[in-house]
Amino acid sequence: MTSSELVPAAGTGRATAVRRRAEPDIVSPAGDRISASAARKLTDAVPRSSRNARASRWRSYVDWCTTYDWAKDEPNAVLSYLSDLGDRGHPASTIEAHFSTLRAMRAIQGELLSDKEVKACQLVIRHRAGEEADDPLVEPGPLQADAVTLDELRLMVRTLDRATVRGKRDAAVLLIAWWMAARASEPARLNLHDAKIRIVQIEDEDGRKSSHQALIIKIRRSKADQAARGQEVRILAPADQELCPIHALREWFDVLADDSQLTPGPLLRRIDRHGNIGAKAAGRQPKDHRRRGGITADTVNDIIKAAAGAAELTITPSPEERAAAAQARREAFAAAEVAPTAEEANAVLKAWRTARRAARAAARRITGHSFRRGWIQQALAAGNPPETVALHSRHSLSSTAFDAYRRKKVPWKENPTRFLGLAA
Repeated sequence: MTSSELVPAAGTGRATAVRRRAEPDIVSPAGDRISASAARKLTDAVPRSSRNARASRWRSYVDWCTTYDWAKDEPNAVLSYLSDLGDRGHPASTIEAHFSTLRAMRAIQGELLSDKEVKACQLVIRHRAGEEADDPLVEPGPLQADAVTLDELRLMVRTLDRATVRGKRDAAVLLIAWWMAARASEPARLNLHDAKIRIVQIEDEDGRKSSHQALIIKIRRSKADQAARGQEVRILAPADQELCPIHALREWFDVLADDSQLTPGPLLRRIDRHGNIGAKAAGRQPKDHRRRGGITADTVNDIIKAAAGAAELTITPSPEERAAAAQARREAFAAAEVAPTAEEANAVLKAWRTARRAARAAARRITGHSFRRGWIQQALAAGNPPETVALHSRHSLSSTAFDAYRRKKVPWKENPTRFLGLAA
């Protein structure tokens, strides 16, 4: 009898009473039973990067409990662990992320933190934020990607050889990502039919209509749209062809057509060092077989960082500088390992992290998120209403994330000190 055949229930004699599953059911940490299919969907509903980050934080907590002889479910274990993270020099934002993960994991395991513990943990996080604010050696707050302006985008695009297959692909990546204010994962997930070039009619103030090229991009799912309702981004072609995402996309379509790959599948495709495109390219394929031949968010990040370095917008550490940084890390952890007390070990690690953070804050950081920040800030600076900008960037106006992108500074021409009669 195969696993899909019906099994009679006891005492019924009917063959429709019980159906055996090929995969056994799962028992959760709290003791609840759930089907393997449902468990898999619950897992896959959380982005892989988030799952990996949460697993790493939980392992760190478990290791800490083992080292300092705490039970994972012991009262105030999470509180003490978070306090130790601060003593080792981790920023408040990191501690807050650990707290969120541990609180959720404890709840899943039926070991909820008490209200008293939750409030105490929040006070520890607040204390660490205050320490950061008072530290003259470190700029407080999380390290964020620097914005890339339109002029800097031009410099980055000019580093590409747009006569080559790779240059055409990378130009499409850069220009589409910047104009759609994209997260790095969004261009990587696009399919060929998600990007459509259209001619649209725009009416001016005098009522006259004119035709313009437009790019309509369908984002099927994103970080802010886990329910996969879908969002649409509309981009009008800029007059400058060098910075036009539609021109870059047409060139990339020509590449795909010449290689007989203008077919359903990922829009932006892998290219190996031999010039092979898509599924024909050598190297490791994406984990999702449906994305075979497509690029990943890491590829988008790599293209942006490489172009920023080539345009000299960022400084690439020399081999000697990388070796010195690695040596400093090894020495710090070695000194912490032989320190006579946990407090002295934490002090050593905190000093190393503070110095490393100060060095990182002093250098410009351009990542995939630099394009998103750059477009939003440039659009706001051009006088566009925040609600229009937020609609394009797929934000809620009340979103703290959108608020963080906005420059909360009064323009110099509107600066109130200018009107006191003393400005030169």
